[in-house]
Formats: sequence, structure tokens, C-alpha cells
Amino acid sequence: MFANTGRSRPPTLSTPSSRPPTSRARTLGAATAALLLPLTACGTSEAGGDGSTIKIGYIAPLSGTAALYAGGFTGGVESAVKVHEKSGGRKLVLKKGDDASDPATSTQVCQRFVNQDHVDLIVAGQPAANAQACRAVAAARKIPYVSFATGATEFCFPNMWSYGPSPKQAALPLIEYLLAHGSKRFYLMGTDSASPKATFAIVKSRVEAGGGTVVGTGYEPLGTSDFSPDVSKIVSSGADTVFSAVVAGDNITYHKQFAANAGTKKLVQGDMQMVTKTARALGSAAGGVVYAGPYDPSAQNAANTAYVAALKATAPKVNPGDAILGYQGMTLVGKALDGLPKGAKPTSAAIGKALSSASAETPSGTLTAGANRYVTMPMRIWKVGADGAASSVLQTVPSADPSVGCRQ
Repeated sequence: MFANTGRSRPPTLSTPSSRPPTSRARTLGAATAALLLPLTACGTSEAGGDGSTIKIGYIAPLSGTAALYAGGFTGGVESAVKVHEKSGGRKLVLKKGDDASDPATSTQVCQRFVNQDHVDLIVAGQPAANAQACRAVAAARKIPYVSFATGATEFCFPNMWSYGPSPKQAALPLIEYLLAHGSKRFYLMGTDSASPKATFAIVKSRVEAGGGTVVGTGYEPLGTSDFSPDVSKIVSSGADTVFSAVVAGDNITYHKQFAANAGTKKLVQGDMQMVTKTARALGSAAGGVVYAGPYDPSAQNAANTAYVAALKATAPKVNPGDAILGYQGMTLVGKALDGLPKGAKPTSAAIGKALSSASAETPSGTLTAGANRYVTMPMRIWKVGADGAASSVLQTVPSADPSVGCRQ
């Protein structure tokens, strides 16, 4: 999961003044050359805040093709910082950057974080390619990078913590639910990028182990406006279930065209990229879609009460279901940082150690950092209502193991 609506900006945030580039040449041109400082220009692996303040770079696709989810991530992160400080936690200062849905811009923004802002760590809601571009910049200076996004492949790098659901956490509970409820013949449809491809490898293995068959796979590049040929292939494939991972705004286009084809009416749909914002935008075209996510907005607990109130005050136009990954991830980061000794400048190594052992009660339930710097968390299977505005919980996995097969 990755709209940029209704976010408000706390006074501690700073926003880069440069406009998003329109081409790779402009990205690396003279207008931005002053921002691309050499990695050796300043500082050490010691963190940039003082003993009581942690300076954090926050990066997401606030513009461009992947911007659908950014409003949710931003609202969640900003709300978590407010709740953290209100509860007496260590002061956190956010420096915000827009990767413009482009890996080269992601590199540029993270170089600014490292070389000019001297951040202690970077947190992000980025697609896989943008995430790795930023992470590499941070790694050169031994600065921790924490991802809040879902399933951005199973990377295990020494400076990367994945506080969003892993591909297995997001995909396996959904596939197991579909298999248990009669799905046998699957068609996989996704965006032609790293995350859907990594997810589909996991899905294919689990489907076949469960006695099912993958009858076809289709990919389209981000920005596709016509999915009708793909929908026709799905209808003629003999599939009984479509498992999709079409990202960002393309997912709305895809589902509208899928629903418009009369041959799809009897097909079961599982969607890795469905979120509240998407379902509401689609209305009846999303009706019946099954998807997985950690959060239950009806949860009666103190963490959820604080979350809903903080989000309403900070980003009133953002739905809690769309902001949860940013919020719960930032809550876990805050918990980790509060465990550092106060009064002394924290080192990157100390921050990393704290991030690796953090545990926090969140609106979704308990999140605990564990092996390979991934997080155990609850996951829930949801079904979108007929009008797209309401969903119901079909099943809860109280503590979903990320079970990561590391790659670098």
C-alpha cells in the first residue's frame, strides 16, 4: 500500500522547496546539483540530534504515479508523532521529502536528509525501487531506514527495518482463506514491478502446495489506462479466483474495467492492494473483494481511541484504515527511541539495536520487532461491502509471522 489529501503540517515539519522533476535529465540537472552533495562531505555515523531530540527524515511519494497512498502514510506518521509527544516521549523532529514516485528523486531527497539535515534515521512509505534507492544512501552513512509499506519484497539489509507487513504476512493469510473457501484455479494480475512479482512467487508456491493451480499471470506497467485485454484473458482462462496486486491509482482503473465485464461476475477476487480509500472510490465495483490488513477500526482499546482522535485532529480527511501502517509503524519507532538513554547523543548503532527489539501496543494489536528486522503483527481478512463503503472482518490471525526469506 502507498493520495495526498487532508494532511496538515505540524510546525516541526520542513518541506523541500524544489519542484518534482519532469524527467531524469532535470532530476540530475544543474537546478538540483547543489542538493546532491557528496556522501563524504559531512558528518560521521553518529546521529544528528542532541541528547533529547531525534531528527527523522520522512519520505513518501507525495506526488506522481504512486501518490495514492501517501496522504494516508503522512497522516499516520504525523498523528503518531503527536500522540508520542503528548504521552511524554522523546522529542521527534520530522524532515519531510517527496520522492515524486521516482527512484532518482528518492536518492536526491535522501542525500539531503543525510548531508544537510543530518537525520538520525529515515522512515518511509515507499514502493520497492524508491525504497532501495533511499536505503542505499542511508547505508553509506550507517543510518537506519525503516519502511512502513506492505510487501516491498523480502529484502534483508543491515540498515533496513521493515515495520509494515511482509509479503508473506500480507499474502499468505489471504491465500489460505481463499483456498479454505473453495478457490482452486487462480489468475494472478499485477503491476509490472518488484513487489507484485515477489508476492506472486509466494502465492504460486502456496496455491500449489494447497492443491490449487495458477492458470495464468498478467502484468501491466504503472500508468496503464486500459486493462480490458487483461480482463478478457482472465475471463477466458478458466480461473475461479483472481488474485491481484495492481498498485496505486491503477488499481481503481483495473477494478472499474473488471466490474464492467459481464464475464467476471462469478469470479472471486482477492486483492493485495485494496485499502479503504480505494474501496470507497470504487463503490459497487469493489463489492465482494477480499483483502488482508492489520487494522480493525471497531477495536475497543485505548490505543485505537488515541489514534482516531489524533488522526481527526491532524488529518481530518484521512480515513483511519488508510493511515494505519504509517501510524503503527511510527508508534513502534517512537517506542524504540524512548528506550535509548537520554542526555547523550544516540549513535546509529544504538538506534538500530533499539529498533530491532521494540514492541508496542498499537490500534491493530501488539507489534514486535524480530528476526531479520521484520515485525510480527495481527492480520485480518476483510470483505468489501456491496457499496464499497463498508467492510466486514472474515477472519483474524492474532500474530502473523513475517517468515521472511531474505534476499539482498
